[in-house]
Amino acid sequence: MRRLIILFLAASFVGGPLIAEEQQGIVNEFRAVEEAIRTRQADPKVLEAQLQDNLLRAMRVTITRRFFHTRDKYLNDLKIENLSYEKFEATNTYYVKYKSFIVRYDFVRDPERFVLAPAYEKFLIMDENFDADHEDQPVTP
Repeated sequence: MRRLIILFLAASFVGGPLIAEEQQGIVNEFRAVEEAIRTRQADPKVLEAQLQDNLLRAMRVTITRRFFHTRDKYLNDLKIENLSYEKFEATNTYYVKYKSFIVRYDFVRDPERFVLAPAYEKFLIMDENFDADHEDQPVTP
């Protein structure tokens, strides 16, 4: 019994420094790295590629969630060349059009700089008669 207690005490003195400790300054370091990523000057081609990857991934997830059993019909030709997208003013809101679908994606952060999924999406399906029904409507800026 005495040997067991001595062995336990020795193990706790030796093993003590191996346990992770709380350190000060990690929060500040994290924020500094995040700010450096946010404010760095990146190549416009890299920013555009990141945005396109995020939008393509978001559209793939949206279609899979909406049309789970028939998703292959829509996902087979889902490529960035088949997507049209537009950014809404100075926000992180993008409108994406694919086939007869128009989706609004709201991102929490800038999707050009970060790999992320949209925080909000609104999925609309246009019918075949949409253009004919709205030809006489005035365009509002």
